[in-house]
Amino acid sequence: MQLSALQNAETHAMPDARIDRPEQGDAPAIARCFTEVYGEHYVHAEVFCPDRYWAKVESGEVIPVVARDDDGAVIGHLALEREPGSLVAERGEAVVLPAYRGHHLLEQMTARLSAEAPRCGLQGIYAEPLTIHTFSQRNDERAGMPVCAVLLGVNPESFRPKDIACPTAGQRQSYLRTFRFVQPPDARKIEAPAPYRDVLLDIYARLGVPVSVAGASGPASSQSRMSAKVNDRGYATIRFEQIGPDCASALEQMLRDMRGAGARSVQLAAPVCDPGVPHLTHAARELGFFFCGLAPAFADGDDLFLLQRLDEPLDTGKLQLFTDQAKELVAFVERDRSATAQP
Repeated sequence: MQLSALQNAETHAMPDARIDRPEQGDAPAIARCFTEVYGEHYVHAEVFCPDRYWAKVESGEVIPVVARDDDGAVIGHLALEREPGSLVAERGEAVVLPAYRGHHLLEQMTARLSAEAPRCGLQGIYAEPLTIHTFSQRNDERAGMPVCAVLLGVNPESFRPKDIACPTAGQRQSYLRTFRFVQPPDARKIEAPAPYRDVLLDIYARLGVPVSVAGASGPASSQSRMSAKVNDRGYATIRFEQIGPDCASALEQMLRDMRGAGARSVQLAAPVCDPGVPHLTHAARELGFFFCGLAPAFADGDDLFLLQRLDEPLDTGKLQLFTDQAKELVAFVERDRSATAQP
């Protein structure tokens, strides 16, 4: 989720701002909002194309709300974005025109979507706020969405709002991931690799999830099953559906393939309940992976344990962080990154 920071621009009074669902005829106005704030660079390019945008709305992949001024003109937008069949949705595609910031429109739109989410069969909502400012992070804190992961180097430097200075200039853009359950979560029994046991339990506690730790027994599957993809922005994901004794060699080969395809930042995901997680974690750390966090309910309602690897310099000291929890988690990630760094 991306949202531009506040400007010292003239602001308009908003006594009667209205939050509602958009109509198809609003799509061009929504596109203009994103162009004004982001220029031509935004990760969800469909917002610039009214036909493509509305097709996603009609399919249920995008569940949007808009903010309107007194005349009914669109001045802000926010949406839940979900993959087909997913039980979680990203609160993203967020924009408020500069002249209307400071009136808590993002919070009002978030509240409307949070009420919509359970009716759509979702278990949770997540967001991925920028780390070049703290505005959207503050909104997530007020919305009861604690940080559950740190996503370093996800996008090129150019993927940011056009109207603010960039304190992280010279390096790839990084994000946090925040999360909130919209229905009471079931208790979890997890595998917790020794280096990450305490930090995982802390994340679960902040999410309000009862959790117990299983005794590591080694991979239960005879062979690993995995998938991977890399996008045109140099970001790759490697996901283990099941972890076998061959996970070290399988991961090494897949990492080689992803880097050969242009990946500069790689995320590794695996079910946190899989008995092979400690074995995979050891192999991944040997390859330079370090802690990333947790993806709650991302796998058909089950949670994913996340590691990451970054092949470019990145100074986490430049990241703009709002909460103490975010600062502590980034500091943990940085220590683990140093501990697993390749010679």
